Amino acid sequence: MSKRLIIILALAFVVGIACAAYAEVQNVKVSGDITALGAIRNLNLKGEANDGSKSFLATITRVRIDADLTDNVMTTVRLINERYWGRDVSDATDATSTNTDIALDLALVTMKEFLYSPLTVTVGRQDLRFGNAMIIGDPDTNNQASTASAFGSTSRDPDLSARKAFDAIRATLNYDPLVVDLVYAKISTNASQNVGNDDQNLMGINANYALNKKTNLEGYWFEKNVGKKAAAVKKANRVDTIGGRIVTQPIENLTYQLEAAYQFGKYPGTSSTADSVNRKAWALETAATYNMPKRRFSPSLTACYAYFSGDHENNAYTTNQGAYRGWDPMYEDQKMGDIASALFDQTNAHVVGAILSAKPKEDVTLKGEYYAYWWAKAYPEGASTPTRRGDTVYFHERRFAGQEVDLTATYDYTEDVQFALMGGLFIPGPSLVKGNDTPASEVIGSMKVTF
Repeated sequence: MSKRLIIILALAFVVGIACAAYAEVQNVKVSGDITALGAIRNLNLKGEANDGSKSFLATITRVRIDADLTDNVMTTVRLINERYWGRDVSDATDATSTNTDIALDLALVTMKEFLYSPLTVTVGRQDLRFGNAMIIGDPDTNNQASTASAFGSTSRDPDLSARKAFDAIRATLNYDPLVVDLVYAKISTNASQNVGNDDQNLMGINANYALNKKTNLEGYWFEKNVGKKAAAVKKANRVDTIGGRIVTQPIENLTYQLEAAYQFGKYPGTSSTADSVNRKAWALETAATYNMPKRRFSPSLTACYAYFSGDHENNAYTTNQGAYRGWDPMYEDQKMGDIASALFDQTNAHVVGAILSAKPKEDVTLKGEYYAYWWAKAYPEGASTPTRRGDTVYFHERRFAGQEVDLTATYDYTEDVQFALMGGLFIPGPSLVKGNDTPASEVIGSMKVTF
């Protein structure tokens, strides 16, 4: 057999393998988005000169690949880079050493009609978002970010991170009009992966029922379980959340929603000598939105109220008297005030808000937001707590926490390119002591290109 014939046969074999492998992929789609933003932020309520205003430029880049395989099998991979401009450092001790890292944002396999026609199973790193994301939406909540992101660690801009994915297994049973989701997620595990009860896990069930074309009902139970060995003092730390949500359109153009939830389980407290105590916490969110599409400028008005029960240190639960009543934010992904959400956890609060939006031109949207905040349980005189940016603030024993105004203008340049400019001002209330009551402000401009 001549050498030329051998080469031809070898090439034919390689081509045959390649064609057979390619035939398994029915369709491949590449998509993504690039968001460039510039910001001037002063989120320090103490007004310290060395930690006051900061300005920066940053980019969030995401590239996604979806592949449809045979037998109702699909795969999705999305890569992400979050970076500050001009901070391409290689020093591992630098908080922005992740500036040029390309991280895995999504990596999942979806199997439709898996063993059973109504069943879809999704395995891997995936987005989980139920209802209005009061419970499930972001694995570290919307005001924190992974240290794998340049916005995490000590960057003090974790609320800007676009990383929202969970490492999870999700089983979806679609019995139209009833859809049931069963979820298990690994939130964190020890670095050495040794066998031991020191991981943080999420599990639960969410059921959504379309009662009719205008009303949806939702019910859920989710448990966040932190292993006893995760703490120096081995105490139970478990949050069980049960709740329900209704979204309805009682009349044309009016949408009303109500969500309420109750938490129980065990709270470990901070005292090394105290045992875990029972959790007894409540949360409620309600909102009404009225759209006027036939009016000039197509205005829309939303009124909302939220309540998250409160508790804090130096109270009876630390000596195992009574229960802990502070709401655990779980894995929320909500913003009721951009600055307030960046500074404080979604707990121990009453929030009243109003949102007005209008379209003076077809491609321009203007939105104004106002929120007022009260502590559900006033902090004792002289008590302190760190904000999510690490600044410790002190309190008077008063309830009014502050108010915030946010203004946003959005311009749809094309179907794929959008410009936005947002300005926010948070004015602290009398519950913060003098010297800790400097107004916080920010201006953020962005350009987002979707492909």
